[in-house]
Amino acid sequence: MRPQDTIDFQLRWGWQKLARFYSSEAESRGIPFSYVFVLLQIDRDGTPSTKLGPRMGMESTSLSRTLKGMENMGLIERRPSEVDRRSVRVFLTSRGVDARRQARDLVVDVNMQLRKMLGDGHVDRLLTEMKRLNEVLDRPEQLQHNLTTNISSKSTTNP
Repeated sequence: MRPQDTIDFQLRWGWQKLARFYSSEAESRGIPFSYVFVLLQIDRDGTPSTKLGPRMGMESTSLSRTLKGMENMGLIERRPSEVDRRSVRVFLTSRGVDARRQARDLVVDVNMQLRKMLGDGHVDRLLTEMKRLNEVLDRPEQLQHNLTTNISSKSTTNP
């Protein structure tokens, strides 16, 4: 199987191109690309910092660095939770609310343009299949079991 015929190759290749495009567009709006998706995940009433990483698939060290940069730019502030003082909630500042609006507009505009270029039916199918793929990958033990079974059957049929 050629690399370009694999799911992982196409996902990675497509995401890298899309990320470069988003990065260029976000930078032209004065928002580092790494902040775009964080801005979109922060709720109006604040979000526990421990919830942000899992929502975006970010490791805590990367998230911590990103939040520090966002705080230095005046986009967010971190405050102790009123319920549990050990917990920290992340809030958007007024500058962060404006940056979030720009980030949201960017994501919506890009998706609308891609939908126009690819067609609604193709985008709908792509999203459906990506959701199915994510559901499969949410259960890695099933994939692992199938791989193990497949390897076992190959080794018994090919001495």
